[in-house]
Amino acid sequence: MLHHRLPIFVLAISLLLPASAIQAGNTARKDKHKVVVKEPLTPDPYVEMRLDNPLNESPLSRGSSHTPVNTLSGGIDVSHYQGTINWAAVAASGKVGYAYIKASESVSFVDDYYKYNMAEARKYGINVGSYHFYRAHVDQDAQFRHMISVIDPASQDLVPVIDVESANGVAVETFASRLRRFLKRVEEYYGRPPILYTYVNFYNKYIAYRGFEHYPLFIAFYQDYAPRVSDGNKYIMWQYTSKGSISGIKGNVDRSKFTNGFNIYDIIYP
Repeated sequence: MLHHRLPIFVLAISLLLPASAIQAGNTARKDKHKVVVKEPLTPDPYVEMRLDNPLNESPLSRGSSHTPVNTLSGGIDVSHYQGTINWAAVAASGKVGYAYIKASESVSFVDDYYKYNMAEARKYGINVGSYHFYRAHVDQDAQFRHMISVIDPASQDLVPVIDVESANGVAVETFASRLRRFLKRVEEYYGRPPILYTYVNFYNKYIAYRGFEHYPLFIAFYQDYAPRVSDGNKYIMWQYTSKGSISGIKGNVDRSKFTNGFNIYDIIYP
């Protein structure tokens, strides 16, 4: 980028500035490539200032009266992107013990294949659970109401998952406070702390060290070696590929497995 000569009157003004101002300007030039996270100018309407009701214990320290119908350790998560799935073939593959199925997103979206996938997967002996794709920039109360209108507790074999993959332009601390509030409401409604799904880099930037240790973690990391997150939190499931192949599903599918000593009994609902 070209540098132009400053007009004489601008130079004169600069001579009148205090040394601290000149130093600040030099620092700003040095830091011009530094990413600065700006908080919103107006108060965040979605931040809950009081947490009067204590959260329940983590599901990892509680038993469940529900017996899983399938104890295979492999799992998948699916949505409308997989089209019509042949769940009989999926079950016959012997590779899938549980399936997380996309139910809802934001404040209005409902996956077209949600009811079909839930009914068919369960019909062929696969434990089923639902996930909501979370959006940080929309009304949290409306998003919560939408989620619970779609995901019926009575139809769940597994603890619900909140899929968190984007901050949607929301500043880090605001993002964290909104997500904590949302997760708390979900836990109060379903009676179990929801599982938090995200990928390693996003977790490290937006979630680590910000009060989410209470929630079971489902981490996405597409490498041949197991992931580690910056705060050392133990995750219960690892989504190790987005390009898996399973009989009965056309194209790629996300595949996951239990890790760190956890198993299907740790995510059975209720």
